Amino acid sequence: MKKVVLFIAIALFFVSCEGPVGPQGPQGYGTNWKIINLIVNNTDWQVNTDNNGQNRYYSAHFSMPEITSFVFTSGTVLGYLVDSGVQDPLPYVRHYQDTYNNFWTRTIDFDYSVGGMNVYVSNSDFAVDPPATMNFRVVLMW
Repeated sequence: MKKVVLFIAIALFFVSCEGPVGPQGPQGYGTNWKIINLIVNNTDWQVNTDNNGQNRYYSAHFSMPEITSFVFTSGTVLGYLVDSGVQDPLPYVRHYQDTYNNFWTRTIDFDYSVGGMNVYVSNSDFAVDPPATMNFRVVLMW
């Protein structure tokens, strides 16, 4: 019995030896990323409404050549609102109450296409209330 165990141990020793390291393979998916910080100043927001002048929202467009067709179809784009050292993932939805007991909601979201990105701010009461300067962080992964 001892000879069988010794034979198995010796066989495992020779089987577990490593040879030389081969060439590096191609880079796989999910291994590339890029972080882009964006600022929308309070004067940069564009006012948008429907044809009747209703349903007001604010938007800002960014040219973003980093969003290639490959990133668009095979990667992902994540957006964050950066405020007071905290990052909140988009869409960002917060509910508010003013001093007159009126309730409203602010929603911040984004969309993107090859070569560009838009950020949107909508208030549920559609009030004329342009957003302040906002900081965003965009993470591209492919």
